Amino acid sequence: MSNKTAMIMVGPDGVGKTTLLATMYHELSGIENETSFELVASKDTHHDLQDAYNKLSTITAQPTFTPTGSLLKGTAGIVERQFKIWFNGNKELELVFCDIAGGLIRAEKGHPDMDEFKNKLEESVVIVNVIDGSALVEGDELLFRRKNEPVQIHDLLLSPLINNKNRLLLFVITKCEAWLKNDKGRKKLEAAFETQYQIILKSIEGFENVVAVLIPVKTLGCVEFTRIETKGDEKEIIYVRKPNLLFQPVDTDQPLRYAIAFALAQHNKNRTVWDKLRRWVRNEEFAFQKALSEFAQGHRRKFKIYGNPSLIEVTE
Repeated sequence: MSNKTAMIMVGPDGVGKTTLLATMYHELSGIENETSFELVASKDTHHDLQDAYNKLSTITAQPTFTPTGSLLKGTAGIVERQFKIWFNGNKELELVFCDIAGGLIRAEKGHPDMDEFKNKLEESVVIVNVIDGSALVEGDELLFRRKNEPVQIHDLLLSPLINNKNRLLLFVITKCEAWLKNDKGRKKLEAAFETQYQIILKSIEGFENVVAVLIPVKTLGCVEFTRIETKGDEKEIIYVRKPNLLFQPVDTDQPLRYAIAFALAQHNKNRTVWDKLRRWVRNEEFAFQKALSEFAQGHRRKFKIYGNPSLIEVTE
């Protein structure tokens, strides 16, 4: 049995994929302090993501917010970020997190990276679709579609969802600090998502092998949407730095926590008969399940679930 699991993050340029990747790794890199699991990034992955997080800290410390620009090198095509999950001092699982350039979402047929992109989607048991929350809630139809490309995302996801492999689909909404202040704002965010992504949600309903979770996050915490300005033929979303707030990501650990718990549960389910017997004799199975349950207790229960919830029962 292979102990390597593929995951992938998709979304157009500018939705906040890099910011999310850097903050969720930073927030969850210390999981060994709470359970018997340990998340270890390869040397290059750790360096790149930590460097991106440090840049974010510096940018958000400024009195006036300016767009972050490129935080990671090497995201012109497809980059594999390597992680390992250790359990009680032994390597349990390898995670290959595919970091995809946002431009591939809009790439024409025949693009040199498109076949590889589709192959990575087919291989991935966890797919993270990052969504620009400001364009989702406040943008008109054209701005929303330009920022988030829901039709292209649906077309790309349909093929990997059709086969019988169990999959976790995470819809992570970024740039939505302004709507996460109270329940009214959260409901507005959720309603906008369900309206604009109804075609994808209806497709998910037809697959017993798919479960999806809607996870709005604060990737920065101190920068909020303020207005949309029209400049010529283009519309630009304007954000402001809130001087009374600190750079403080909220819930950015949750997508990676869901992904890791799902990957570990699927990996455990797919063990060979002999491996299961060996673990039972050594009493390792009970310890693993207990640790996985403890790790999953860190999931927030406020997130809405679509599709087949039994696939993530370990997280409930």
